[in-house]
Amino acid sequence: MNMNEQDEINFRDILDSIVQSKMLILVTIVTFAICSLVFSLSLTNKFTSSSTLMVVNESGTTSRSSSSLDMISSIAGINLSGQGLSKSEFVITTITSRDFLRHLLTFEDIKPTLAAFKSYDKFSKKIIFNESIYDSEAKLFTNDLLKLPTFQKIYNRYIRIVSVSKSKSGFITISVNHESPEFAYTFLSLIINELNTISRKKDLIESQDSLRYLNSELAKTKQIEIKNSINQLILSELRKQMFAEVRTNYLINPLDQPFLPELKSSPNRAKICIYGTILGFFIGILIALGVVFGFVFCSSFLGVKVRY
Repeated sequence: MNMNEQDEINFRDILDSIVQSKMLILVTIVTFAICSLVFSLSLTNKFTSSSTLMVVNESGTTSRSSSSLDMISSIAGINLSGQGLSKSEFVITTITSRDFLRHLLTFEDIKPTLAAFKSYDKFSKKIIFNESIYDSEAKLFTNDLLKLPTFQKIYNRYIRIVSVSKSKSGFITISVNHESPEFAYTFLSLIINELNTISRKKDLIESQDSLRYLNSELAKTKQIEIKNSINQLILSELRKQMFAEVRTNYLINPLDQPFLPELKSSPNRAKICIYGTILGFFIGILIALGVVFGFVFCSSFLGVKVRY
């Protein structure tokens, strides 16, 4: 064999080196599979309770009215045109508002769960709180202001667990995702009930203010046309009050009631393990190729030719 033949490496040798790296690839795959399994098992189970809602009378009551009726209604704060913030937009905006969260925090166990949640005991079905923040037995928060989470942090946690969306057909879906299935169900039910309660109280207060103004104007005016217009507005406000007092689901009507979730919604441990194994395979291939290219580079550096 002459010097040139000794200084040449056949491409088959490179392929053989890749085949010989199969153990390295296999070890990489197994390592990533085990790491993915351990990681997935370290994740906490989360449960999602959701409800599909229909906004009651979304289109509103629009009717043709005289100029005098429009003028009086605008002064009294009565919207006859149906313009402005729709009820669906009101629901979505209210749920994500900080004022609504402040209202929810006044209910028992809501603030402790959002501010001091530590873990969930699936056997006792109880929430375990961070005792340095909240004493669950005394039901008192710590006096150490440095340990207490700020309202912004509580709001961020609230936004992470509560989601709201509107479909093209106009239906609204509200979901609560939490480690405790009982809390997810209870919190979602509370949100729906309070949306109806707040909307009812808001409309009743506005209607009472409008009625006071309309009755005072009715006593002042002597024009028959304006009197008739005011009477129409009074009748409209009385009808609104009647509906507010009679309807249980005043603003939103659940088509799919909140439910207590029995199966976890996340994490999907099977997917995590599969993706981790696939990632390990590709990284193993890259490592093997790195070894081969390193081999070729060193051969070229030593002046050995690679023959294909």
